[in-house]
Amino acid sequence: MDRERHGLRRRNAVTSRQAGRRRGAGRLWAIGGLMAAAAVGIAALAVPAGAAPAKPPAPASLTAITAVSCASATHCWAGAFGAKGSAIIATANGGATWRVQYATTRFDDVSSIDCTSAAHCLAVADVAEGASAAFLETTDGGAVWSAHAAPRQLALAGALSCANGSDCWAVGLAPDRFHAAVARTTDGGRVWTAESIPALVTAMSSPFSISCASSADCVVTGEAALTTTNGGKTWAKHAVPGGVPLGPVTCPSTRDCYAVFNVTSAVPTNEETFLYTSTNGGATWKDVLSDPRHVAGLGGISCPTTTTCVAVGDGYTPRRGGGDTLYGLSELTSTGGRHWAQTTVAKAQGLFADSCAAATRHCIAGGQTSAGAVILRSANDGRTWTSEPLPKA
Repeated sequence: MDRERHGLRRRNAVTSRQAGRRRGAGRLWAIGGLMAAAAVGIAALAVPAGAAPAKPPAPASLTAITAVSCASATHCWAGAFGAKGSAIIATANGGATWRVQYATTRFDDVSSIDCTSAAHCLAVADVAEGASAAFLETTDGGAVWSAHAAPRQLALAGALSCANGSDCWAVGLAPDRFHAAVARTTDGGRVWTAESIPALVTAMSSPFSISCASSADCVVTGEAALTTTNGGKTWAKHAVPGGVPLGPVTCPSTRDCYAVFNVTSAVPTNEETFLYTSTNGGATWKDVLSDPRHVAGLGGISCPTTTTCVAVGDGYTPRRGGGDTLYGLSELTSTGGRHWAQTTVAKAQGLFADSCAAATRHCIAGGQTSAGAVILRSANDGRTWTSEPLPKA
């Protein structure tokens, strides 16, 4: 694979309908001079559920589900945004019913969420208008969410990954809105410090991502892969075949990693998606999704085991003269990436995130339809999906 084949246009504005939807879902960042970096002015603020700064938005006002995390087959959380701000919703019965736990007008959207138990969750979000990033934490299953300041070096939110209930890492954009920035907490999310990493950039279609299989082992993706095996004391930088930028990444073990690379275009038929695997902790990568058919992009990937992974995104049916039919889709492998099976999810126009509970077949996926947000659940590794009602405010 080479740059010409992928049609990579680094940091050019993307005006396609695909890019518009991803940006609305917090999947694209403004890179380069759109706004000045601002220090986070958030003091730690405890916000009891039911007494949030803004009334929890009604389901009809939720535009999309942007982040999902399942601590178990029964307990899952999802981040959403709407015209009136952002929200975190939760389920305690495997996704059959959901309730609003937290809602605010202070954050544009919830970019990423990671829950290590039925009690502890962390989320990262951008403060209104993308001025800065902040973290949301709960230690009691969502009864109370607290906001914590991000270090100045982490100007915009991206992705986060928790190795356990206390050790978590986040990646996003540095104040120059160009390079990657990484922050770490060792107290469950209350205090964050900036980490020193090698310079890393990316393309707008592949936002930075991070996955930490242990407190020592982390992988950061962008136009290269950064790896550490000693808790960030040192980092190694590894080229990706063809120089392509990797986006969403997940590492179900210290050796096994899966990452997505998307190419966006104003013309859906020119859009491409690639899935890469690594069997040595992110040092080398191999393209394993051969000739995906009508896949416009994959926004998330989750692996309940080292060999089983479910990626979600969106596809299209070409129509003569334009007006393509859009739908959600999932890609499943149970062979460590050697073979993938695609499932069309007509209940959604696009899926932005998913989470499969470790060592189970239970998965939750979120995205949007033409009418607003949608949340789905699967009990068979994404082979079939059921749409569930969003919570009543």
